[in-house]
Amino acid sequence: MNFARVLSETLTALRESAVPAIVVGGVAIAAHGVVRGTQDLDLAVSSVDADAAVAALESLGFATIRRTAGFSNHSRPGTAERVDLLFVSGTTAEALFARARPLDLFDSESVPIVDPEHLVAMKLFALKQNPARQGIDLEDVRALLLKGLVDRPTVLHYLDRYELAEYRRALGFDA
Repeated sequence: MNFARVLSETLTALRESAVPAIVVGGVAIAAHGVVRGTQDLDLAVSSVDADAAVAALESLGFATIRRTAGFSNHSRPGTAERVDLLFVSGTTAEALFARARPLDLFDSESVPIVDPEHLVAMKLFALKQNPARQGIDLEDVRALLLKGLVDRPTVLHYLDRYELAEYRRALGFDA
């Protein structure tokens, strides 16, 4: 997938639809300097903008594969291009958007990227929802810790908040 092109097209379509978006997921991990592969582009948008965001993607030729109250998955038929939207609301959305910072990505324009603390929260929340993601999400959290982009008390807070004490040892706590 040509991430630079898909990101540019998607953000342009969302802006034209007055939908603010923040890069999250694997591309955000990479923007923070952690190298790992990813197969899709993940963006967070406010829940109130969910319909407009989905319509913007569909206007680009993306088909909606699945949609729930919390997220939607989209792919462009005949390509490997995939965009996932995460719908956030309330104080979570306010904090997420307030703390996002523009970073240069793919040698193009600066784009809003989720801050490392919220990225850890998202990774651990995703792990809570789907323990099969342990190999991806725990490694991302560990990498952010090792780079010093998030501190140990923050990670411990989210492990406790999402009742994920069983992963403390895997992240180097209680060792």
